[in-house]
Amino acid sequence: MNSHDFTSLLQNPQQINPQKTEALESIIQDYPYFQSAKALYLKGLKQQESTKYNQALKTTAAYTTDRSILFDFITSDVFVQNEISKVIKKNTIYLNDINVSAMIFQ
Repeated sequence: MNSHDFTSLLQNPQQINPQKTEALESIIQDYPYFQSAKALYLKGLKQQESTKYNQALKTTAAYTTDRSILFDFITSDVFVQNEISKVIKKNTIYLNDINVSAMIFQ
């Protein structure tokens, strides 16, 4: 799989087929911390109803920074990136509003 194919899968994850899932598995073996490859691989396993799905879900969730985004990506037919970015921005604004020093001294 080349970078163009990988980018195409990121843009259209519904196009994952068994051959592309195998290619993603190979990428993950070479680059075990490649989060987006793990997410695409997991989505491919789910679409194929693979027996490897449950174990891959555990490891992918462990490497994922926001599991709610992973859940939305895996379970949705169409993944809306703009909606996800709005949620991330909202969470970032909320985190910036927390007064950490006040919490330490209480």
